[in-house]
Amino acid sequence: MNKTGIAAVTLGILAVAGTGGGWYTGSQLESVLQDSIRKGNEQLAAQFPNTDVALELVAFERGILSSTARYRLIMQAASGDEPALDLFIGDRIEHGPIPVSRLLSLQWMPVMATSHAVLEPSETMSELFVASAGQSPLTITSNIGYGNGITGDLHVVPMTLSESGSHMTFSGLDADFETDTTGSKVVLSGRFDSLQIDGEDASVSLVGGGFQLDRQRDDSFGLYLGDGHLTLDSLAVEVADKPALVLRDIVQSDTTTLGADGVKGALDYQVGSVNYDGNSLGSVRMDWSLGRLDPQATAALMGMYNTLSMGLEPDDPEALKQQFAAALQQLLKGKPRLALDNFSIRTANGESRFTLGVDLHSPDSFDQPPALLAQQLVGGLDANLVLSKPMLSDMVRYKALFQPEADAAAVEQEAVMAAEMVAGMAEMMQLGILEGDNILSNLRYADGMINLNGQNIELEDFVGLLTMMSPGPALGALE
Repeated sequence: MNKTGIAAVTLGILAVAGTGGGWYTGSQLESVLQDSIRKGNEQLAAQFPNTDVALELVAFERGILSSTARYRLIMQAASGDEPALDLFIGDRIEHGPIPVSRLLSLQWMPVMATSHAVLEPSETMSELFVASAGQSPLTITSNIGYGNGITGDLHVVPMTLSESGSHMTFSGLDADFETDTTGSKVVLSGRFDSLQIDGEDASVSLVGGGFQLDRQRDDSFGLYLGDGHLTLDSLAVEVADKPALVLRDIVQSDTTTLGADGVKGALDYQVGSVNYDGNSLGSVRMDWSLGRLDPQATAALMGMYNTLSMGLEPDDPEALKQQFAAALQQLLKGKPRLALDNFSIRTANGESRFTLGVDLHSPDSFDQPPALLAQQLVGGLDANLVLSKPMLSDMVRYKALFQPEADAAAVEQEAVMAAEMVAGMAEMMQLGILEGDNILSNLRYADGMINLNGQNIELEDFVGLLTMMSPGPALGALE
């Protein structure tokens, strides 16, 4: 038998195997879909508690090599006066073990099915379909493995929308994902080229956005743990006829872990450069962390946050408030710590840094005067400030950029004087210590006592000191 014959026989065997396997897959598919939808609704209920969010299978037609399904996703609106969000998704499901689309793309690894899901037109989605020129705005291709693993990609088409004096242009988005039929993990990575929004007096431009997500669900509490990463090459804002303010190399990273002392989280922001009218102003970094979080309370609070952030209407708002108070009380009993580990601003000639850590305690009651509540709520606090005089001078010099008509020599003199005035006031009021070109200040609070730069001060006296402070001539020079 020649090579052509061998190839023909091989393809014939594959076709027969594919048809037989496809028929078996198709015969089991509807029950598999119903089971997956049931599990999906359980996950929705866990992630969006106290709300009516549900997915249902409204139609299914089984074929030999492929089947079609139609799903409905219902989400209650945030306001009772608004209609519920009603989405329909059409799905063409190719049966395994080797779906035709994978066969044609030379992907030989057997799978149970390949799903091609698209968002369907509806009254709710009408504006989105106008923006996408009639195409389905979202398509998702998923390959479901025999081990319940799912891999695939999603595609958001380019969109253009004009309404009420504003114009939006989006380049579209592509992403790859990996998950499973139980939703125990979510791995996602993607990128978009640009998003441009133009209004009558302002415009916003985002260029080069990327994201990566790697989350694993902890079955004990339903928390998704892991890492996330967002990047943006540039964000430009223009108002009226003013020059553009451009932020470049924007990065956001987060990580969440679960250990013996509870949930830990970290969230970091970074802007590589801030530019105005083509001039570099500096860079900014901010790092936050959370620790000693009770996992059960954290899961409850995150669910409530998801509900509210999605604009969903709780079934019982009063019950949600009570649940929030109970979860918050439980969280505070673990004495969590919130910390701003680093907030730094760097300019051409200097860098200032600030750190703040707060240990939270559970108060006797939330129904008490604010001053007493704050005293019971804050178990301890530590703060450190390094204020750079050259950086302060740079900040005042920016006045020449924002006010081109200002006299350059006067601005320079003002920049030098402002830094010296701030340093002098800090030393005079014993709020800071001058060390070289930096003003240093550190503050500790515990058991009703303040320690400021090594000196103990009663809390009431410290509050009085802050109350007595007024803007004065030094801050006026910065205006």
